[in-house]
Amino acid sequence: INLPFLLNRYLQESGFVHSAFSFAHESMLGRTGLRSADKALPPGALISFLQKGLQYVGIEERLRHDSTGGRKAATETEGDFSLLSPLT
Repeated sequence: INLPFLLNRYLQESGFVHSAFSFAHESMLGRTGLRSADKALPPGALISFLQKGLQYVGIEERLRHDSTGGRKAATETEGDFSLLSPLT
């Protein structure tokens, strides 16, 4: 899956039909042959990928910036870790 395809799909799902059409035309998505991938992606795929990426960055930061300057074991971090809630 490529980024222009995900962006176009997001625009369509968000109701920006004209913007999606213009973007697809300008990025020549019709020539890529990715229309078959449309059914393979769940709704909200771009947002899901972005959320997972931000969670990954948050986990990296949490491990990198602890009070000792080194990596803590997962059991030594403050609070419980959950992929479904924001990091604090």
